[in-house]
Amino acid sequence: MLSFEHTEQFDYPATAVFALLADLDARPSWMDGIVEQRVTPEGPARLGTTYFESGKYGGYKGEKTSTVTEFEQDRLLTLKTLPDSPQEYRESFRVQPISENSCNVQFITQIGGVPKVAEIFMRQTMKKGQPQSAQRLKSVLANRA
Repeated sequence: MLSFEHTEQFDYPATAVFALLADLDARPSWMDGIVEQRVTPEGPARLGTTYFESGKYGGYKGEKTSTVTEFEQDRLLTLKTLPDSPQEYRESFRVQPISENSCNVQFITQIGGVPKVAEIFMRQTMKKGQPQSAQRLKSVLANRA
């Protein structure tokens, strides 16, 4: 299983950052490539929420259905693909308050079932993609402030 991590400091309260992360309908505003998504039930993510997304990622079209498998309000959100998925995909966001108005966010992505030939490309894409997602997340937060 491939694993990718990126930690970024945000000059926003942990509650505001987590609220945006838990707003799965807002993901296309800060996650590159998403063309379509559905959240069931509607509203902010919570344990058991189902999330479908399709799009173009790193030049490849794809779609996946995930479930929120870990949820700690203002601290942790984890989405994991369903057991019958052709490729295992797990995405976690850990929010750690630094002060009242700042926090660190750890982006953790794990992908299983990647063909060896695609691993190098995947590593390059994720090394660039996670920091870009963090910057877009900051931009959305700035527009909401």
